[in-house]
Amino acid sequence: MKQGPYKRLWHEWLKHHRRVLALGFLGMFIAALASAGYAKALQWVITAFETNEPSVIWWGPMLMIALTSSKGFGTWLFQVNSNTALVRTETDLQKAMHKKLVFADLAQIQGESPTALSTRFTADIMLVRQSVMQIFGGVSAVLILVATVAVMLSIDWVITLTLVGVFSLAVYPVNRIGAKLHVVSRDTQDDLALMTGEIAEALGSIRMARAYQLEPYLLRTAGTVFDRLLGLKLRLIRLEARLSPIMESLSGAAIAALLVVVAWRLSNGTTTLANFMALMAGFGVISQPARKLGKTFAMAKQGEAALERVFEILDLKNTIKDRVNPVALAGGKGALQFESVSFCYPDGKQALHDISLDVPAGAMVAFVGRSGAGKSTIFNLLPRLFDVTEGRILLDGVDIKDLSQADLRSQIALVSQDSVLMSGTIGQNIGFGREGASEADIERAAKSAAAHGFISALPQGYKTPVAAAASTLSGGEKQRVSIARAMLRDAPILLLDEPTSALDAESEAVIKQALAKLSKGRTTLVIAHRLATIREADIIVVLDQGCVAETGSHAELLAENGIYAELFRLQFSC
Repeated sequence: MKQGPYKRLWHEWLKHHRRVLALGFLGMFIAALASAGYAKALQWVITAFETNEPSVIWWGPMLMIALTSSKGFGTWLFQVNSNTALVRTETDLQKAMHKKLVFADLAQIQGESPTALSTRFTADIMLVRQSVMQIFGGVSAVLILVATVAVMLSIDWVITLTLVGVFSLAVYPVNRIGAKLHVVSRDTQDDLALMTGEIAEALGSIRMARAYQLEPYLLRTAGTVFDRLLGLKLRLIRLEARLSPIMESLSGAAIAALLVVVAWRLSNGTTTLANFMALMAGFGVISQPARKLGKTFAMAKQGEAALERVFEILDLKNTIKDRVNPVALAGGKGALQFESVSFCYPDGKQALHDISLDVPAGAMVAFVGRSGAGKSTIFNLLPRLFDVTEGRILLDGVDIKDLSQADLRSQIALVSQDSVLMSGTIGQNIGFGREGASEADIERAAKSAAAHGFISALPQGYKTPVAAAASTLSGGEKQRVSIARAMLRDAPILLLDEPTSALDAESEAVIKQALAKLSKGRTTLVIAHRLATIREADIIVVLDQGCVAETGSHAELLAENGIYAELFRLQFSC
């Protein structure tokens, strides 16, 4: 049976902090009992005045001070401990979501932009914490109501039950409004994620947008999202606003009922003025928590929608898994075999069909073809970023599905056209290539990649900080750092995904020398649109619509006068 979002939050997350929460709930009980005590204390004090009891002069004020101090202490204990537990739970959820996304199958997270996903770590998590805190406040309000009503029943049960009956009329309309709040809040959080993605895309492409004068288009597309989000927020405001008049109207009705019943009971002598004043004090105590319950209900519905979005990430199930007893690969040589490999993306698009290919250890194989032919898909299948739909891929005679993912990926180094740098120092970015690499190893790899010179010239050398989103390094410098990382990995298989496509002629010449050194003695798979860069490849595989159309050397494929020859003529016709 599926648990509700809040029940699941308690059992899987909040329960771990139950000791801290217990202190918070203790404070809640103390505050509730102290609040309920006002009505009884006032009854005692007024009765004492009516009977001319002289000691009330000292014990009356002392009793009120004790009650207010107890309520203040209980509220402090509740606020500090409940917020502490919630902040810790918030961090636990963020860590768990991040871990889930880091290890999630690519197919599961490619449908949503990174910036949209990031809103689940910020806006959604914050809304969850606020709603749970509001719920805790609602529980506190309920305790105050229960304790105060119990005291009021002991004073005059007829009048008290009349008040309870009036407030029970709020249940139905509040429930209806809450159901609508849940739906609108979910749509609001989804659109908030979309808005974040639109802003990130606009700022990330601002250079191109200004060059092509696309500012009006950016404003128009983002404006549509802003306006839709505005509409949803206004609906939330209107729905929440309905709760206040309902509770206020019921409070007014309760006061009217109280006056009528008290007047009737005073006239027939079944109650006293002291009881009336005590009940009025009790009503004053419960009126604020009663009003608060409407807001609590509204906030709980919004938090429920945000919590569902958080659990969507935590519930992701990986399909790419290791065998129970994976095969150990000792001293991989890098020989690859593709046996009738087909692959279909989750959206149904057929990317590869019946690919069969033998790649000897140490050979250089180049994949060429028009855009969408399936070149990048092959590179995604080798490290098992996706799993083949049909057929199998063998590494040194072993099905890659029989290897652990860690073992398989340790056999592969990648240099792509996008030189990815992680937040850290330049030395750390190179060191990511092999865990535990020494500074000497890192420097040696940088020298082999022709990167040592420009790194040494930096003010902090290898300790120069870089960031993924902002870096002063040029494209060629970033690429040399990536090559140094691959050098350090020293893996038998090298994947080169158009590593020089975005470089100027001078940088490309330097990078080519470093890549030639890196490729030596390794099984190298290359994706290249510049056919001049792959003339020396041992095997050139021409892909067309996910199928192998041609294979052979540069000279053999030109002699066949097929797709490769046509692509070659198009590039060198001028």
